Amino acid sequence: QLACPLDLGCHSVHKNYLYRMTTLFSIAALATAVGSEVVTAQMLPTVLSLSSDPVPNVRFNVAKTLSALIPLIDKASIESKVKPVLAKMLEDVDSDVQYFSQQALELC
Repeated sequence: QLACPLDLGCHSVHKNYLYRMTTLFSIAALATAVGSEVVTAQMLPTVLSLSSDPVPNVRFNVAKTLSALIPLIDKASIESKVKPVLAKMLEDVDSDVQYFSQQALELC
């Protein structure tokens, strides 16, 4: 029961990082249209799975995407799923990942 006709998760494991970036951009764009339940159940796991991507641009776009999703995610999921990932991302070797992770954490 996918709310949108695209299986965004299939691109989240593609070897080309641009597909993974497109997945994040698509999720951010569709999130408000599909609503909270779909975001939390179907989109959030894909976004969180990309938080340890080998490409820094993907990782900082995870933080930016989470910033867009946070208003749509229930508090329990933010506390149990989102905050721990963002806290880990604060320790990233890439300064952009750290910066956007901090920005997202401030929205929690």
